[in-house]
Amino acid sequence: MRYYEYKYVEGVVLTKWDVDEILNNVRNGVKEFTMVMDLGTSRRSVKVLDKYVIIDDAEIPIEDILSLESGFVYKFLNGKLYRIDFYDSGKYYKLKPVASKKPPTLEINGIQMHRSVDVDPWEDTLLKVSALGSLKGKKVLDVCTGLGYSSIIEVMKGARSVVTVEKDQNVLYIASLNPWSKNLEDKRIEIILQDAVEAVKMFSDEEFDAIFHDPPRFNIAGELYSLEFYRNLYRVLRKGGVIFHYTGEPGKHSNISIIKGIKNRLEQAGFEYVTWVDKAKGFKALKIS
Repeated sequence: MRYYEYKYVEGVVLTKWDVDEILNNVRNGVKEFTMVMDLGTSRRSVKVLDKYVIIDDAEIPIEDILSLESGFVYKFLNGKLYRIDFYDSGKYYKLKPVASKKPPTLEINGIQMHRSVDVDPWEDTLLKVSALGSLKGKKVLDVCTGLGYSSIIEVMKGARSVVTVEKDQNVLYIASLNPWSKNLEDKRIEIILQDAVEAVKMFSDEEFDAIFHDPPRFNIAGELYSLEFYRNLYRVLRKGGVIFHYTGEPGKHSNISIIKGIKNRLEQAGFEYVTWVDKAKGFKALKIS
């Protein structure tokens, strides 16, 4: 297996909401103040001069600050303000802010990886992970790392270790720039950079106490919804173990029920008590025998 060592990249993180707050202070005659920044994760000192805004030790030209666009996250690195989005191998990757001082989501080719209506991406992930029940002292398999919110929450909920699998190094690079992903540095979290279909084949029988499976959409990663893959998940889960499989609600407004097919395949793979968890938009199931 190919292991990935996550390292958070330090630096000031800004959005257009931060710029608006800075300018509002200036309009009120306040040019030195502190404010919550980095998408709500830290408090920094701000000093506004004629040509620069000094945030802690970062000296950022005012013209760069004023050029920030809505709908993007920026990071000040090596003396320059970078927008966290890029194209690579035919895909467009973007760290997308959803609200001021809230965790962002990851967007790939215009598709968001978290729900952001009525809940923010962190709350969305918390609802999903909570469907697993108590994780105290458990070893968890987390399929599809993404920004790492689920792995971080699993550790927060008491997991003794988390093995998480992500095949796209660009996703992990974006996570290294996201302050909400910083706790992926926790030594209890092990990241495997590999296709999940192949990685799961390499795990031992009944190696995990719980499985969290949050794949991309069915039409993007159908192999992660296949009977063969579910059988491998069943194999690596211990007897008495639990799985939560986020699906969203594909086919909700059509005559084709993708959800029904997912439930049937989980049962064919051997999972029992396959139950829909509406607030988390996915299935919880058990391995009994």
